[in-house]
Amino acid sequence: MTVQQDWQEEDSSDFVEFGEYFVPDRKTQMDTITSLIPEPGGPAEMLDLCCGQGRLSEALLAAFPRANVVGLDLSPTMLGTAAKDLAGYGDRFRTERFDLADKDWRQRAQAPAAVVSSLAVHHLDGDGKQDLFRDVFAMLRPGGVLLIADLVQPVAPRGVALARRMWNEAVREQSIAGTGGTEAYEKFHALEWSCFEYPDELDKPSPLFDQLGWLRDAGFTEVDAYWMRAGHAIYGGVKPGE
Repeated sequence: MTVQQDWQEEDSSDFVEFGEYFVPDRKTQMDTITSLIPEPGGPAEMLDLCCGQGRLSEALLAAFPRANVVGLDLSPTMLGTAAKDLAGYGDRFRTERFDLADKDWRQRAQAPAAVVSSLAVHHLDGDGKQDLFRDVFAMLRPGGVLLIADLVQPVAPRGVALARRMWNEAVREQSIAGTGGTEAYEKFHALEWSCFEYPDELDKPSPLFDQLGWLRDAGFTEVDAYWMRAGHAIYGGVKPGE
């Protein structure tokens, strides 16, 4: 069973087309992540888990000219789009098909300097997230970082209602700003994209406080939450140096 068993290639195509509007402050999120990764100081490899169409991978490639990035995803549509869009980076970017919940990809020939992920970890349940955090900690090189941009579960109905409203407002604002109309906002609801409004079995967001604790339990230091809006957060930690 794959963690993305209910994700169809049609969903990938929809996200390629509308992701710019569905994700709150997408560019701000990518800028936040790249700003939190220490300069490797030499050649390095970085992993982008569930890279989608490659927007975050491209931000990493641009920010760290000596780094190579591996974009991992289950979807052939996403991997094909990322490979095409980032072809200008040559062999600095390569794709790898994987399932986030599997274990085989977690053994790497080269210890990465950074592992990042956007809108993917919430597909794992609590135990799966804890396994992932432990395995990423083991694979990172000393001083390496794990940074996650993802949906997090509010702990009470009031928080859920706020996240739902803020996400709706963000998508509507971005739809109007980007297209001059509300087509993307209407598509957001037609596709029932928001897990805070249209929950389904594919989405398993965990509370932010729980995940920060799991990161510490896995061995990460400097564990922190760096950004949050509309039920989306950026958080992570550092593997201590030697």
